[in-house]
Amino acid sequence: MADDAREIFVRNLAELMRRRGVTQADIVVNLGVTSATVSNWCTGKKYPRIDVMQKLADYLQVGLSALTTEDGLKMVADMDRLEALHQNPRLGLLFDRQRRMSESDVEFMLQMADRILQERDGE
Repeated sequence: MADDAREIFVRNLAELMRRRGVTQADIVVNLGVTSATVSNWCTGKKYPRIDVMQKLADYLQVGLSALTTEDGLKMVADMDRLEALHQNPRLGLLFDRQRRMSESDVEFMLQMADRILQERDGE
C-alpha cells in the first residue's frame, strides 16, 4: 500500500471516529478484531483487508471511499448535511416530493437556490 494512501486512510479513519463518537474499543467489539489490530490501523502500521475495511465503513455508516480517498471526508460532510436537511420536517418535504416533481418544478427549485446563493454571495 502506498504511503500516501495509508496516510489518507489513517487521517480519514481518525476523523470519522471523532465525528461518529466511536472509540477504538467500540471498533474492537463491533468488528470482532483485536485492540492491537485497531491500534495498528489508527497509527498506519497496518492496513485492513478490503473485506474488513468494508465492515469498518459499514459500521461508521459511510461508503468505502470515505476511508480511502482524499475527498472522502468532504463527501461524508455533504451527506451528513443532506441528512440533517432531510430530517428537518419542513425541509424534508422537498426531498420526499422531488421524486414526483416535474422537470419544470425541479428547474424552478434550482433557480430559487441559485438566487439564494447569488444574494448570499452579493452580501
